[in-house]
Amino acid sequence: MSVPYLNDRALPPSYYEASAGNRVDYPSLPGNIDCDVCVVGGGLAGLHTALNLAEQGARVVLLEANRIGWGASGRNGGHVIAEFACGMQTLEDALGLDAALHCWTLARDGADCVRQRIAAYGIDCDYRSGHIEAAVMPRHLRHLRDWQERAGRQYDYRYRFIDREEMRQFIGTDRYQGGLLDENGGHLHPLRFALGMAQALTAAGGRIFENSALESWQDGERVRVRSSGGEVLAKTLVLACNVGMASIGGDVPRRLARRILPVGTWIIATAPLAATLADELLPTRAAVADNRVVLDYFRLSADNRLVFGGGCSYLGEGTPAGFAESLRRGMVKVFPQLAQTPVEFAWGGVIDISMSRAPEFARLQGLGAPGNVYYAQGFSGSGLVATAVAGRVLAEAIQGNRRNLDLFMRLTHLPFPGGALLRGPLTAAGMLWSRLRDQF
Repeated sequence: MSVPYLNDRALPPSYYEASAGNRVDYPSLPGNIDCDVCVVGGGLAGLHTALNLAEQGARVVLLEANRIGWGASGRNGGHVIAEFACGMQTLEDALGLDAALHCWTLARDGADCVRQRIAAYGIDCDYRSGHIEAAVMPRHLRHLRDWQERAGRQYDYRYRFIDREEMRQFIGTDRYQGGLLDENGGHLHPLRFALGMAQALTAAGGRIFENSALESWQDGERVRVRSSGGEVLAKTLVLACNVGMASIGGDVPRRLARRILPVGTWIIATAPLAATLADELLPTRAAVADNRVVLDYFRLSADNRLVFGGGCSYLGEGTPAGFAESLRRGMVKVFPQLAQTPVEFAWGGVIDISMSRAPEFARLQGLGAPGNVYYAQGFSGSGLVATAVAGRVLAEAIQGNRRNLDLFMRLTHLPFPGGALLRGPLTAAGMLWSRLRDQF
């Protein structure tokens, strides 16, 4: 099953594309080449993995079916949140408290890694500190209070609680009951970050080939990776394909693709706001996301546009009609003062979610596989940090340290019920029930 979004060459242009500056054009795979590690996927999971390996001296080739940052990595909300989308309770239940504590440390380190790479490679991506999780309803606020207490007690992590009376110091609206401020979170221009990571990879000796889709691979002591332009012979293969896994031929990709669901989500960006209005909306310039099942998330760009996201589709259709107006209404519900502000950009993209919302980092093994094929998927909407974790975990395992990979491989990942045709509608029905329960 291919994903319609991946074949939708009429995807509306994003604000990020319009403001990315000059892109580096990487060539297509020119023929047959040899390397230590072949990474498939030019999003952040592939880039982090490839850069970690190249920094350690490995000969790395990265293949991208389209262009660097073409998928979710270059089209997302830009929120840097040190978390896994499944939440810590899921990891505690599956792995135990001690292992969950280690996963929490990896998430915090992942957020640090994003900042460190921006600084080390001089990546111009408008990073700003501060992220707020906001509560729309009183019981949502209780959830935040409970997590703040538990994070301090079990995970030795401190959030700042913002009560309703204080909220206007951070968000210029009366919509929220309160929130938690994470000063170690933040936000950035995701496409410029991805493009900067690609330049860092080539500076470290890695080779990038765009418009070079993976067609198949052949297992062996050395993996033979086939693309339209030629073949890559590698000691190790890393699949960082996200929802693109469904477009690769063969039984193994189909089996892996059943364990993730492509979910469409959309974003708008306003015209640049006057400085006084921008200061009124988000005085501290922290990014904001609420904690509903289907959430709103927003931030101010470097040129004072409100970048506002929300809504989702589990049905895998192409870009839906009317999504921009629906998002504009949601934005005005949060900020009535933007009722007359024009929206200049509206775009969409696809994320991959797993059944548990936990990420899947693993090594293919068994059935005669030699164990030199690795993959990462299921970031479930928290990819800016989780991809940094994936890059570390996979690179360490390839270099011989499998402690963290073995930990994540203890997580169970089930295929979505209903097969290719019904998994989306069944998930949509379940999410509708969750939304109704969330609201009432």
